[in-house]
Amino acid sequence: MAILIRILLWLVWVAGVSWFWHAGMLGTGTSLALGALSLVVFAWPASSARRRSTELRYVDVGKEPAGLH
Repeated sequence: MAILIRILLWLVWVAGVSWFWHAGMLGTGTSLALGALSLVVFAWPASSARRRSTELRYVDVGKEPAGLH
């Protein structure tokens, strides 16, 4: 769900910038810079700390510590 919201926000951002460029309110360089900024804001992967806490962790089932035999 969060990815869908990020994609929709990115599309709104790009559509807004392109509309302002088409209307002549933004120059080409500014529009390209805002497009690059949108990739940093919306498409940059989540921080590694956040990613680590949500990844799956596998546990070996049936293994016991050596001292319990």
